[in-house]
Amino acid sequence: MKKIIVLLTFITAVFFVMNSCKKNNINGFPSADGLILGSYIQLDSVINSSLDFSNPAATVSIKVGGYKGKPVSSINIYVATGSNSADTTTWVLIKNVAYSNGLVLIVSTAELSAALAKASPAQVINPGTQYALENQVVTTDGQVYSIGNTPSVYNSFPAYNMAFTWHATAVCAFSASDAAGTYSVVRDDWEDYHLGTLVQVTAGPGANEVSVPIYPGPLGPGVNMVSAVVDVDPVSDIATINAQPTGYYGSVSPGNLATISGSGYVFSCTGYMTFVMNINVPNFGGLYSGYTFTLQKQ
Repeated sequence: MKKIIVLLTFITAVFFVMNSCKKNNINGFPSADGLILGSYIQLDSVINSSLDFSNPAATVSIKVGGYKGKPVSSINIYVATGSNSADTTTWVLIKNVAYSNGLVLIVSTAELSAALAKASPAQVINPGTQYALENQVVTTDGQVYSIGNTPSVYNSFPAYNMAFTWHATAVCAFSASDAAGTYSVVRDDWEDYHLGTLVQVTAGPGANEVSVPIYPGPLGPGVNMVSAVVDVDPVSDIATINAQPTGYYGSVSPGNLATISGSGYVFSCTGYMTFVMNINVPNFGGLYSGYTFTLQKQ
């Protein structure tokens, strides 16, 4: 920390510490010893981070502001295809755009799909997945800067407001009628169902709601079971299960009444829904949290 303070006091421009490296990499430096003048763009605002993966023309976007350091010529936008988004060897180029102050950076479903297809191995957009979009600044002298050659101590300073990394979360427009139907239980951490058990999901009662049999389930054994009402954000597909009684375990008595709540996603376009559940049954130990329940439409 002391070295960082000294560095920031001594240097009035923006400098970046580069790791020595003899091999060329995505950042374009055959070697880098000591300090060099770098560059970054600043984030103005996030416009949209939810990407309807079923619509090729859907987009995510951010607005960028001014730059700090070397003058910026353009921006390369990549998608990180590996588990570590900072690993530039997994980045696939989406496109290059000319820079200007106030520029809106836009990535469409079609563009993201095309880039993922070039990954090794090839990938497709999966609903519920958050994709890291990595901006690489190209300066007027041909140098490039990104999180790959910018120390994390700079990236983590909120005051710098760097616009290197942004995100696209794959979603699709929610339709309660499309979500209704017969589903198979593909995961049940609470173990109230055999895997493969079929359940009926119905639309409603509200416009952006579905009714889903969750807990108690038949192996509970559940008594007087009712479906849980799930609220779904029609844009992000984020699902919320507000606390509600849904039946009894073993017998009908106040202490056996199950109250459940949870959150997750409902993707009506693919017939997939998954929730992380909380179950509260006073006579059976009270509150249990963190149990995943997942359904796939048949």
